[in-house]
Amino acid sequence: MEMMTINDFAPHKDTVYRAPLPDGCALELRLIAVEALPVMEKPNHWPQSLPFRDAPFILTFLGPAEIRLADGMVSMLDGTGGVLQIGLAASSKDENGIYYQAIFN
Repeated sequence: MEMMTINDFAPHKDTVYRAPLPDGCALELRLIAVEALPVMEKPNHWPQSLPFRDAPFILTFLGPAEIRLADGMVSMLDGTGGVLQIGLAASSKDENGIYYQAIFN
């Protein structure tokens, strides 16, 4: 499996992803921000067998305020038949809904 990069997500800003729920419904999460994090240098002692992300990034999704997903791995459908497995954590809540972040570092 190839390591995802910021370029995999940047064109999909404002895309609505659907996270299926146990009751058969789906929670809609809109990708509202795709942001680069500071570039990192690979440490000299980093094992060659492990992948290293030198260009980390963060995704921010916005979901409805009524339902909060548990932090952890979430399967999301992208509307074109693609499935994305991503680790999400709720970061804040306001009048717009609940914000979730996925950090790729």
